[in-house]
Amino acid sequence: MLRLPYITVLMALILVSEAHFTFVRISVNGEWHEPLRFIRNKTAPFTEPWTPNTNRNERIYNEPTYATDLAESTRCGRDNMAYAAATEVLSLRAGDTIEFAHTRFDPVAWVDAMWYDCPNERGSCAPNRADQIMDINHPGPVMAHLSRVPDGMDVREYDGDGDWLKIYTLGLEWMVNQTDPIRWRAYNNGGLPERFIFKIPAQTPAGQYLLRMDEVNTGLEEHNAVFNSTSPAQLYPSCAQIQVESDFTDPLPQGIKIPEALQHTSPGMSSTLSMYRFQSLDADYVYPGGPLWDGVNVVQDKPVALNASETL
Repeated sequence: MLRLPYITVLMALILVSEAHFTFVRISVNGEWHEPLRFIRNKTAPFTEPWTPNTNRNERIYNEPTYATDLAESTRCGRDNMAYAAATEVLSLRAGDTIEFAHTRFDPVAWVDAMWYDCPNERGSCAPNRADQIMDINHPGPVMAHLSRVPDGMDVREYDGDGDWLKIYTLGLEWMVNQTDPIRWRAYNNGGLPERFIFKIPAQTPAGQYLLRMDEVNTGLEEHNAVFNSTSPAQLYPSCAQIQVESDFTDPLPQGIKIPEALQHTSPGMSSTLSMYRFQSLDADYVYPGGPLWDGVNVVQDKPVALNASETL
C-alpha cells in the first residue's frame, strides 16, 4: 500500500472517517491477509430503493444496510456481485480459526498504519487516535454465517440466495441484579471491542461457501419520534469467498434465508427501549440470525445470565 507522510495520513483520516464501519479483513490461524483480498467489496455511493423508516437511501461506504434494502445488499453488501468475479477464493480447512477486522474509514484513507503493527496483532487500528482503538460504535451482536454454494456453481457467481447457517455470535454479558446489567461485547461502551475470533466447525463438509460477517445494531419495538415509527435494525454485512477442505460429507443443517429472517419483526432484530438502554434484558430475547450450529448440534442462541463475579 502507498506510504504517505504522517501529517497527510492524519488529515486524510480526519476528513473521511465515518460514523459506521465495515468488516474488510480476514485472518486464518493467526495470519492476516490484505484488506479485501478475499472479501467482496461494495459500491459507494450507492442508492437503495426507497423504503419506510430508513434514514436515507443514498449510502456512502460504511453506512448501514436495512432489511428492506435490495436482497443483494443485505446478504453481502451493496452491489457486491459486481466485485465477486475479481475477488480471490480463500482455501482453508474445516476446524481452522478465523478472525475478522473492521474499519471506520473510507477506502480513500486506507494506509499501512491502519493495518500493520497494530497493538496485540489486531487486524486493524486507528492511527488518528492515541489509543489506536478501532471501535464498534453501535451496540448489538456480531455474527458469522455460512452459505454453501449450490452444486455446479462457482462461489464467484453465487449471490447468497440459499440457506445461511450461523456458526458464531459475539453477544452480550448479562449481569443479573446489576444497575446496568447489559454490556455488548463488541461495542464495549465505545471502548476496545473484543476480537471476532471463531472456528469453522470441524464437521463442515467440503465445498465452496460464502462466509458472512455482520453486526446487528438492534432496532426498537417502541415508537421513535425521529422516524415517527419504530426504528429498524441496522446491518453491516460483508462476505468472504472460501473453499473448505474437509473429510466430512454430511449435509449442513437447515439455515435461514436472508433478508427474510432479518426483518424488523424477526427474533432478536428489535428490543424494548429498556434493553436498548442496557437497563434490562427482554424476557424472550434471542440473538438474531437464527439458531447456532456448533458442528454437532443446532441450539437456540440466547444470552446466559452471569453472576456478579463472572465475565464471559
